[in-house]
Amino acid sequence: MPRPDTRVRIAFDLAAGGVGSFFTLDDPSKGELDNATFKLAGDILEDVTNDVRAVSVRRGRSRELERYQAGAATVDLDNSGRKYDPAAGTAITPYGASMRPRKAITVSTAGVPVFAGVVDDWDLDYRLNGDHVASVKASDGFVFLAQQEIQPHTATAGTTGERITDILDRSEIAWPAGKRSIDTGVATLQADDIGGTANPQAVNALQYLQKVEEAEQGALFIAADGVLTFRSRSALQILTTTKFADDGTGIPFSNIEGSYGSEELRNRVSVSRLNGGTVTAEDSASIDAYGAIDYEIRDSLLADDTQAQALADLILTRYAEPLLRIDSVEVVCNQLSDAQLAEVLALDLGDLVQVVYTPSGIGDAIDQFVRLDAIEHNVDPGQHRITFSFSQGEPPALVLDSATFGLLDVNTLGF
Repeated sequence: MPRPDTRVRIAFDLAAGGVGSFFTLDDPSKGELDNATFKLAGDILEDVTNDVRAVSVRRGRSRELERYQAGAATVDLDNSGRKYDPAAGTAITPYGASMRPRKAITVSTAGVPVFAGVVDDWDLDYRLNGDHVASVKASDGFVFLAQQEIQPHTATAGTTGERITDILDRSEIAWPAGKRSIDTGVATLQADDIGGTANPQAVNALQYLQKVEEAEQGALFIAADGVLTFRSRSALQILTTTKFADDGTGIPFSNIEGSYGSEELRNRVSVSRLNGGTVTAEDSASIDAYGAIDYEIRDSLLADDTQAQALADLILTRYAEPLLRIDSVEVVCNQLSDAQLAEVLALDLGDLVQVVYTPSGIGDAIDQFVRLDAIEHNVDPGQHRITFSFSQGEPPALVLDSATFGLLDVNTLGF
């Protein structure tokens, strides 16, 4: 099958390059005020797909118990004609004059968003044979939050989702309402004197929002379409319909990786609360078998010790014993049907999926529910490969009247 259509668009101000029917200062016809024909230009998303040589995108986090990081993309463009060269002059390129950082960039496959962010850098690789390449390095919206600060103020008690919404609504942040999707959240937070009163200091916006995410044990990330997304921990227990399988019952994969060991082992967990006490949870049998392996959450924003204890117990339950873990699967989009491609492109961070694999077709199948931690796209002229990386997922939450997920001794009420 042919490689699915992947399109790249980058924002350029064409008027800066002297092209297009836009208002242009000092131009005898385009420079007339109150002229409805030649309007102000500004940035326009230009389709540069025909010049694309390769695309790579990565969104998510590297390991369990870590925070989600800023998504990143790299797009390599054919620059043999110096179309993407700010030194080439407007007679050669309409783009060079506006090749600046913070210009919008989008990547889509089969019409589905894969990445939305802004340009960080243009790297120009000049080659003596004339086969020049322009590499666009881009990041998603986390780059803005990482550079913004919350001014000192007192936040009222409420749920995690309410706290995130309050922060995004503040005038110094002003995150657009149409570019966010925020769950209410399960955990409740204490009132917080953000920045302190004795010596008030501004607080980094991204770090504080991730502190809220930590209290929830949810997922805070920039979605593939650029929407700032917060998923509650109960939402993360809802099983999707996607199954990766090697037996013809789900999405086929070309590679699979797993691990078994103490890499994610945690058998003594402590959670301390801001302005409160410290609670602990430990598994004595695991400590006797493997030695004490500590995990600590400091200055949690949780409202009470009961929630802190529940959080410590949850982490201990997940990580007290070593498990065979399916770490990742890779799919080749060229080998998928249209329906299968649409299904995998619809997946996003935090989704709970099923993986079924029988190594060499021998013995019992490995059958796991895993949570999607990272998504990586690699596109070249011949193939489009997607690597889905996972962390351990809880059994899907109890679903009444379900023959599979309605069993009280197997499935649990959402935490």
